[in-house]
Amino acid sequence: MIIQKVINNNVVSTFDANGREVILMGKGIGFRKKAGDELDKNKIEKIFTLDQREKSPFVQEVMAIIQEFYEIVLNHDHPAYQRFATHLEYLESEILSKKHVPDEDEEADVEFYERNQKKYPEAYVCSQKIVEHIEGHYDCKLSADEKMYLIIYVKRLILESGQIGRNQVDLSQEI
Repeated sequence: MIIQKVINNNVVSTFDANGREVILMGKGIGFRKKAGDELDKNKIEKIFTLDQREKSPFVQEVMAIIQEFYEIVLNHDHPAYQRFATHLEYLESEILSKKHVPDEDEEADVEFYERNQKKYPEAYVCSQKIVEHIEGHYDCKLSADEKMYLIIYVKRLILESGQIGRNQVDLSQEI
């Protein structure tokens, strides 16, 4: 990453892999640096992005799968939507930078994934459609952990937003 602007010794601005401006914080990250210098990624402690109304195509595609599956319209301003969108943006940046390499799944992780699969069958089916889309269109393999996170995020998004759709039963009894 190339520094675009040094704000002070501990704060700089740059652009992420998707070309969006980000503000990075970290002890000494901007010390003796100027615009155009290479950024020391080891000094990054926090990353701030602007909350842009227009989400990336990756996020829009995933949310469209959910809306189609449940036959609902999601509220883009709802905190559950924003949380999930943030997770998806991080996942997208990992996939696009080719850093997203699934770790060896430990037995406990796989068990937890399978337990959530049985506990939340509607969210599991929806998340499988998401996994198929991501793996097919972005040439990657998602870990059992990531698949588990998708189940949980889908479940919480639907539950917290109060949406009831075609493929959903009364979810308030499950969590």
